[in-house]
Amino acid sequence: MSINLETFRKSLTYSVTAAVSDIVKDLREMATLDRASEAKQTEFGSLATKCVIGAITSIVIAFILMIVVGEMGDGLQLFGNIVTILLLFVGLGCTIVAIYAGIRRSKYSRLNLPNHRYALTEKILEMLERDMDKEAKVSVHLDLSPAHQKSKQIKTVAHPSKSGFKIDIFQDDWLKMEGQFLDKTRFVLTTSELNQTAYGWKTSRSGKSKYKTKSKAKGLDISLDLTYPQRRYGAIKVLNNEAVNAVKIPKLTKVKRMRVTDKGINLVVKMPPSMPWNEETLYQTITMMFLSLYQVLNLARMLSKAK
Repeated sequence: MSINLETFRKSLTYSVTAAVSDIVKDLREMATLDRASEAKQTEFGSLATKCVIGAITSIVIAFILMIVVGEMGDGLQLFGNIVTILLLFVGLGCTIVAIYAGIRRSKYSRLNLPNHRYALTEKILEMLERDMDKEAKVSVHLDLSPAHQKSKQIKTVAHPSKSGFKIDIFQDDWLKMEGQFLDKTRFVLTTSELNQTAYGWKTSRSGKSKYKTKSKAKGLDISLDLTYPQRRYGAIKVLNNEAVNAVKIPKLTKVKRMRVTDKGINLVVKMPPSMPWNEETLYQTITMMFLSLYQVLNLARMLSKAK
C-alpha cells in the first residue's frame, strides 16, 4: 500500500485502515512532500523578492534617464533612449517573472504542511504498536488542511465587546485513531482544535474607517476512549469515583471530562492556548493519558482477580 500523493495534494486529508508499518511509510512520504514544498516555497519567494527589487530599480533608473536624456547632446540622446528602452524591458521582464514566482510560491505554500501533526501521528503509532498484535490494523484519519478554512467554520457570533464586530468559530478535528491492544481493549483517540477570527470595521478618532481582523486559538481537546473486556476489568465499577485521581497529565492541561462505565472509560483533556500545541507537548499529554487510564485498568484487573 502506498499513499496516493495526487489525491492527497487536493484534499490534504489522509484516511486509511492498515498495519502500523504501512501507515508510517505514508507519513514519511508526507514529510518528504512537506520538506520539498517548503524548499520550493523559499526558492520562489526569494526569486519573487529579487525580481520585484530588479523591476523597481530598472524602472526608476529608466525614468531618471528619460529626464536626463532630454538635456544631452544629439549624439548621446540616441544612446540614452536605447538604454532607457532596454531598462523598461528589463523592468517588465522582472515584473512578469515576479508574478510567476509569486503564483508558484502560493501553490507550494498550500503544501507546506503542519509538521507536528504527521510527526505526532507517527510517534503515537510507534508507541502503541508495542502493545498490539503484529498483524493488527489501525484506522487513521489525519487532516492537514488549514485550521481556518471555510469548511471548518461551525458558527458566527456577535463580538461581546466590540459593536459591529463578528466572530467566526472554527472546529478542526484533525486526528482520529482507532485500534486494539493485545488485551482486546479497543482505543479511540481524537483531537479537536478550536480557533476563532474576529473581524469588523473600526472607526478611529479622526473619523477614518479601517477593516480589522484578528485570529487566535481557543483550546485543544484530546479525547481517549477505551472499551475493554468486562471479564478482565469488571471490577472497574468499584473505582468509578477514584478513577479521576489516577489521572496524571502535564501542568496547564486540565481534565475536561471523565466517564467510567463497566464497558468503557472516556477521558477528555483540554490544552489551553497558552500552552504550545507542538509535537512534544501533544505527545507527552497523550502518553500520560494512556498511562493514567491503564493504571486504572490494572488496578481493576487486580481487584477482579481478588474476587
